[in-house]
Formats: sequence, C-alpha cells, structure tokens
Amino acid sequence: MSLPKVVIVGRPNVGKSSLFNWLAQRKIAIIDNVAGGTRDRVGALLQIGKEELHHYCELMDTGGVGMVDRDDLSDEVDHQIDAAMNEADLILFVVDVREGVMPLDEEVAKRLRALDKPIILVANKSDIPTLDYSATGFEKLGRNTSIFISVHQNRNKQALLDLIDEKLADKAGEKPKDAVMKVAVVGRPNTGKSTFINTLLQDDRMIVSEIAGTTRDAVDVRFEIDGLPFMAIDTAGVRRKAKIRDDLDFYSIHRAERSIRRADVVFLFLDPMQGISRLDKQLADYIVKQYKPCIFVVNKWDLMRAEAETDEPAVDQMNNYAIAMQHQFRTMTYAPIAFITAKTGKNVKALLNLAQSMYKQANKRIGTGALNRIVHDAIIAHAPPMRENQVAKIYFATQIEVDPPTIVLFVNRPSLFDAPYLRYLLKVFREKLPFRDIPVKLYLRARVQTDPSKRRIRSDKTDPVDRPGSVPLGGNYEGDLETDYDREVSDFVSELDD
Repeated sequence: MSLPKVVIVGRPNVGKSSLFNWLAQRKIAIIDNVAGGTRDRVGALLQIGKEELHHYCELMDTGGVGMVDRDDLSDEVDHQIDAAMNEADLILFVVDVREGVMPLDEEVAKRLRALDKPIILVANKSDIPTLDYSATGFEKLGRNTSIFISVHQNRNKQALLDLIDEKLADKAGEKPKDAVMKVAVVGRPNTGKSTFINTLLQDDRMIVSEIAGTTRDAVDVRFEIDGLPFMAIDTAGVRRKAKIRDDLDFYSIHRAERSIRRADVVFLFLDPMQGISRLDKQLADYIVKQYKPCIFVVNKWDLMRAEAETDEPAVDQMNNYAIAMQHQFRTMTYAPIAFITAKTGKNVKALLNLAQSMYKQANKRIGTGALNRIVHDAIIAHAPPMRENQVAKIYFATQIEVDPPTIVLFVNRPSLFDAPYLRYLLKVFREKLPFRDIPVKLYLRARVQTDPSKRRIRSDKTDPVDRPGSVPLGGNYEGDLETDYDREVSDFVSELDD
C-alpha cells in the first residue's frame, strides 16, 4: 500500500521549501531568496499522529505557481506542479501573511477549486499572534480550513501536524521498509542523470532538458526491483567554480557532495560524446576520499556508437574506451564501467544488479586468521623495502569495520611503509579478498608493548619474528597473539570514533 501524499503548493517565495524542511526536520529542499529555487518534485517521509499511534505520509514540495524561470523552464515546472496536485491526497496551500493576498495567490486558488481534494490554507510568516488577527482577505480564497504558522519562529508546528493527521484520517500508513541500498547519481550537467531516474520510475518525475543545471535539489526517489525497496538520489550537475552563477548553483553542488556521503553506491555518469574533463576527475577524487563504491556509467552509448561510424565490433569499441578511461582515472582502476542508454533503459537492470553486488562486497567481513595468512603471503612474495636503516615489519592485521572495509595493520613504525608498498598491499587485498570492485580503507598502527610478561619467543619451527618481511603468525607465544591485540584494536576504534 502506497503512502498518502501531502503536497505543498503556492506562488514563489511564500516559504514552501522552508515549510517542507521544517516539517521534514531536515534540510532537503534548497532555500534561497531568489524565486524559482525548486523545480522538481522533492519528497520526504513525514511522521504524523500521536506518539503511541505513529503513522506516515509522503510530504512533497513543488515549484512556485506562476514562476518565471530564468532558463525558460516554466512550462516544465508547471507540469510537475499539476502532476503533484493530481496525485495529492491533501494539499497545503501556502500564503504570506505579511504580503497579504496577491494576484498569484488567487490564481493558485482558482486552480485548486477544480480539484476535489482536502486543502489546508497555511498562512506562513505569522511570527506573532497579533498578525493572525490583522491578516485580511484570505477568506476569499475559498478554504474553510486554515492555520497561521511561522517557520522562522517555530510557531504552531504541532497544530499543523495534528491538522494534517485529522484530514488524512485513515489514509496514513505504516512506515515503509528502509531501502536495502541507496544510490547517488552524480556527474556533470546533461549526462542523462534525470532521464535515468525517470526510467527507473517509469514516470516523468524529474524535469529533463538540454539546458545545463536543470536539476537543483538532491531528490530522493524510492523504487522497487524484484520486490525490494531501493532509493536513488538524483543530484544537480556539478559545474566548475567559474560557471557558478549564484547561490542556487552553489547549494546544488553542496547537495551533490552530501548525496555522495549518504549513498551506499555512487553512479558517476559520463557522456562519451563530451570526453573526460578535469571536473569529472575532481568528482572522482571526492568519491575516492569518501571511500564510496563507484561505477562509471557511460550513458548515451548508442549515440557514441552511431557517431563513430566504424565497423569495429561493439565489444572492442567498449574495451578501447574502458582502457582509455582507466588511464584517465588511475586512482580508481578497480571501479567497474557500465555502458547504458538511460533513455531506452538498455542495460539499466544489469547496472543495478552490479551495484547490489558491490554493496554486498562493501559489507563483507573477513576473519582475522584468513586476513593474516594473506598478509603473510604478500610479504613473503614482496617484502617491504628498508628505510632509515630499518626493516618495516607487520605484526598483525585485522578488519575493524565494513562499508567501507577497514583494515588495521599493527607495525613497528608506520613511517617505514611508503605509498607504493601500501598500494601493493591494497592490490593484494582486492585480488585475494572479496573486495575486487570497491575501495578499502587501510590504517597503520604502531605496535605498543603493554605487557612485558607477554614476550614473544622464537620457535625453531617457524620463521623468526625479526626476519625482514615476516609476520609473526603460527609461532609459539606466551599467551594468545590475537587476544594480545584485542585491547589495542579496541583503543584504536575508540580513537577513530572520537
């Protein structure tokens, strides 16, 4: 059973997005003094009802009715408003108490009269009770149910929630199941991100236009595959700093970065017709810094194929393009590449299956014994070089976290391990462990001898612990080696949490 929809409508700059964020208790929609900040339908889960009888509905923000869009997208925004109103189970008609009734308010009221739906007139910016009594003219908008609120002063929020609960009556439902995976869709403008979202939903949920920067908000959309709930986060196309025109573009970039941090898997969309830019590399670097599993999604591959006008087999063309991409993104050679056509849906299902596989990889946990055997074999195959007249030694390895997989190596001195050797170890982990397509976080921790009584004793049957490149596994020790490190692992995890 789908949740009932509560849709916020009104003319520009009456505080619709502020009301949306206020009720959702999160900064989701972009708020700015410039009219037309919201274009697409932006949704969030809203909890209503008494504490012992919580139930839920979907809250939806829309663009301003009568908005004059700077990119000539007014018709597309208006289509999104109409679609939201037609789907609504309850409409919140927002007006501005301080400005009074404006011609566009009357235009909104006229459009709402044609709908047989419950409507609440929400008079915003009524910061003090005296403004409730001084407000005049709103009664002619033709709505029997009204409430005066102030988002800025946090006034009458619970009263509005109670009114929403009353109007929905028995329509509100149970909290939907959490998404099994969240996917962030990021990339430069005009790479087909919104088209991809619409294909997933089989609905024109997002405005699609050739105009760069059409999407501004980070829009969460839920969809199902084989009965499992997923969430896709559509984001604004990331621009170079020199092309940021105003605060709206700045907020859009900020939202895109936050979406990457929220996601379980990131789809970095690329347009093969545009080539790889410095901005694509900067975006990839940000994904790497967040240790997020990433798939390079080469969209519009059908256009690339047609443009090439070559007899080269499609597979060979893809392989050549993939090799060129790996050369461009050298820090992400592990990330898989998917070729899709979002407009027709070609390979979209395979892309989502690949994302699920990577998410499972990111949540794998490897046993300490198996991990240490792999480290031991890696060092036997390629011992770390000497630095500062000292031999780098690894005493113990353990995985302390998943998503991303986080491995701690207890060593004699972290400074003895250079970057090339750490890259070698990460390569071994990807080859030997089920982390082939995802980033792995690696920490080096200096070994501290806390208990002199637990002195390690060399065994004639094993490699000596002071042998260059050896790992002290399988030898005879006073006490259990793994137990000996438990306290240090616990202390290290506590430091990371702090």
